[in-house]
Amino acid sequence: MSVEKAKISSLKLDVKQKFQSQCEKVWLLNLDQIEQHSGKVISKEYVSISEIGNSTHYFSKGTVLYSKLRPYLNKVVIADEDGFATTELVPINCDVKKVDPEYLAYFLRSEIFLTFATNVVAGAKMPRMVMGEFWNYEIPLPPLAEQHRIASILDQADELRQKRQQAIEKLDQLLQSTFYDYFGDPIQNTKSFPLKDFKSIIKFTGGSQPPKSVFSDTFKEGYIRLVQIRDFRTDKYLTFIPKDSARRFFKRTDVMIGRYGPPVFQILRGLEGAYNVALMKAEPKEELDNDFLFYLLGAESIQQLVIANSQRSAGQTGVNLEFLNNLVIGVPPLEIQKVWVKIALKIEEQKKNLYKQLDMQNQLFSSLQNQAFNGTL
Repeated sequence: MSVEKAKISSLKLDVKQKFQSQCEKVWLLNLDQIEQHSGKVISKEYVSISEIGNSTHYFSKGTVLYSKLRPYLNKVVIADEDGFATTELVPINCDVKKVDPEYLAYFLRSEIFLTFATNVVAGAKMPRMVMGEFWNYEIPLPPLAEQHRIASILDQADELRQKRQQAIEKLDQLLQSTFYDYFGDPIQNTKSFPLKDFKSIIKFTGGSQPPKSVFSDTFKEGYIRLVQIRDFRTDKYLTFIPKDSARRFFKRTDVMIGRYGPPVFQILRGLEGAYNVALMKAEPKEELDNDFLFYLLGAESIQQLVIANSQRSAGQTGVNLEFLNNLVIGVPPLEIQKVWVKIALKIEEQKKNLYKQLDMQNQLFSSLQNQAFNGTL
């Protein structure tokens, strides 16, 4: 089925929006408050009018806001109330006689547009969408009734994804609450366990950095995977090195720490191979269970303290290893650690099943998006 197309510039009203609110405080939206890919506002900040800076603009409820900075992050929202936003968010005050804002937002978040946006940027360190290309981009524009139907179908599919994600988040909360039920706050030592510093119970081993000249993006005989922090998020950047060039190795069950950030002090596991200088391995000594160690290092009070005392140099924030080694916590008996780990692993198994379901829902959503914007839904 052939679908008409229209430039994004033709879908907006050119009437300048004026701020008319009498409220003492207004919503100020920044990029870090927007979740990637979902269109969800993570948190809202309200400030007085006098606190609104110059690099902002006013928007009204229903405005589609598109992030031109680092468009690959895919941050697109529909304002649910009036407010002000950073100028990095491009306002599209939709002509609702032509386009459904929900339909437009879904298209701007689609793989089709994301691929285009990622390749039409200017600037190396702070890549921004070339706005001339943005406004001239032609989107498929079926009749309004069809736009409403498509947006409704995608809303329902997205709701299923959100429910799976919320279930995973609830299990994370359960994991955290059972940890504190058993062990209290390890920094405050609210359960009065024996006090130990990290260096007496954990061995930290930094990674090594082989020369880039030996890197390969494909596996070869006698090679091993070189793992970096980003590899725990994606397999997009596989790197292999000769095994005799590797100095530090780790297993899937080993607890790994991201030394540099942001975000600094990520607690990771699940891969294996050699690891570079941006990672270090945490190995428990006799008084700690390995699985318990993984959750211990991720405890909120420990995370906050280590991050607050991290060091910044050469534009990067890094874990202060001396501070980490000397950090004192309450150490619970090994048998109690093992009892709790059994509970934690059962919760993790439930999370694993939910992640599989979420992956299926994501695939369904992606398929529906492609059909919707190719005129086959």
